Amino acid sequence: MTKIKWGLTLTCFTLVLLLGVCAVLMPDQTKGTMDLLFNFTIFNLGAGFLWYILFGTLIMLLLAFSKYGNICLGGTKPQFNKFQLFAMALSAGMGASTMYWGFIEVVYYYLDPQFGITDPGMKMEYASAYNMFHWGPAGWVSYLMCGVPFMISFYLKKNRDMSFSGVINSFFDGKLPYLAQKIIDLLFMITSLAATALTLGLAIPMISSVVSQLTGLRNDITLGIGIIIGLSIIFALSSYVGIEKGIARLSSMTVYICGAMIVIILLVGPTAFLINSTTTAMGLTVAEYLRMSTNTAPYGTTGFPQYWTVFFFANWISYAPGMGIFITKIAKGHKLKDVIIILTGAGFIGTSLIFGICGNFTFSLMNEGIVDATGLIEAGMPDQLVTAVLSSTPFPTLMLGIYLITMILFCVTTLDGTSFSLASVASEKVGEDGNVSPLFRLFWCLLLAIIPIIFLIIKADLNILKSFPVLIIVPMIPIFTILLYKSYSFISKEFGELTDIEIQKITAEE
Repeated sequence: MTKIKWGLTLTCFTLVLLLGVCAVLMPDQTKGTMDLLFNFTIFNLGAGFLWYILFGTLIMLLLAFSKYGNICLGGTKPQFNKFQLFAMALSAGMGASTMYWGFIEVVYYYLDPQFGITDPGMKMEYASAYNMFHWGPAGWVSYLMCGVPFMISFYLKKNRDMSFSGVINSFFDGKLPYLAQKIIDLLFMITSLAATALTLGLAIPMISSVVSQLTGLRNDITLGIGIIIGLSIIFALSSYVGIEKGIARLSSMTVYICGAMIVIILLVGPTAFLINSTTTAMGLTVAEYLRMSTNTAPYGTTGFPQYWTVFFFANWISYAPGMGIFITKIAKGHKLKDVIIILTGAGFIGTSLIFGICGNFTFSLMNEGIVDATGLIEAGMPDQLVTAVLSSTPFPTLMLGIYLITMILFCVTTLDGTSFSLASVASEKVGEDGNVSPLFRLFWCLLLAIIPIIFLIIKADLNILKSFPVLIIVPMIPIFTILLYKSYSFISKEFGELTDIEIQKITAEE
């Protein structure tokens, strides 16, 4: 039976609710303070986030293609095949956000072009490339920066305390002060709750808009709350049957349905244009990767790199400990290099196809005058842009239905992955198979669902939630860096004098 850290659990939830109370009683003061801290961080410390991701990218590449990439994680019998590994990581790590931003994000970038570009065609090419860049390897690298230490701790050091502090403690021989452990875990849990609530806070209005379009129901708070409750029920069923039968199958099904939607758009849209524009954007992303990774626009006036690139990087980093736990669970039986390559390589290709096809389909409709994409974005109506784009297809009801199902399933798998991570952190130990109590996972799902309901009812500014991951992650980045260094030191000490074949043989026997 799972032994729960109730003190940590209740403290975390109380602090998040306190934020909600502050947002209700002092909305202007709360928002003003958070905005001030947020802007100070992204403009003064933003370059640090960029260098952290660049450093992480280099480390992951070196690790994957070194002899240490042959480390087998938990033997040689994968619990999930490579496609399931990719599908679950994509669903939990990117999830509903990909569907939310897929058709609309490029328009924001088109309206605020970088590198002094003025030609309309080039603005579209770079907008699509930036879209792929923000959702590309950077996110997966940030996850793996925590995922690698978690996997080494669990599979090689046999540590069963999967809290963030527990993993750190395993590399410091149990000498991490008790107070430091609690603070680290509390920061992680608050960030995860706020980041997931932000994801749901963006996804729920979009789902509500599509449901209203399909059913004629009034798009109001009642519908939004009903959708959140419905998502929680679907999650409860998934949680009950467990990760192996629940989220694994659900994630695979979600990726298949999402793939079907992309294929339909490709076929009913301007096929050649979508293929060409997506190909060009992928190539441009690779060619300009270093430039985009270090762009701070010091002479700019719009703050594009800070409000987009730095925020995205900070958001990925804030999810990293939670995704590190989840990746550890689903990586069993795979080689370390396979996990790194599947997540960074296949992850980049998968998200690039989603954003390339969806974003450039919006551009094609904008160029033909069918949809006023820029007008809708400037008017603050991104949800109406999505419904307008999908309604322009020969099968509007079918496309809206597929989009709705995909959004719902992605939300459920995001809830599933986050609740698993939170339940792991709030448990004294996890089982040998990495599992935690389904009921405790359901408890965290309910907490994750309650927070968006509260913010929906009080009509809180989502920028308050948006600020949390950026602010809290600042003191965490040095910890992540030290943890990765300690992990590399451990495997160097254990396997430094062995060949790649010997490393694979020894860890396979584990």
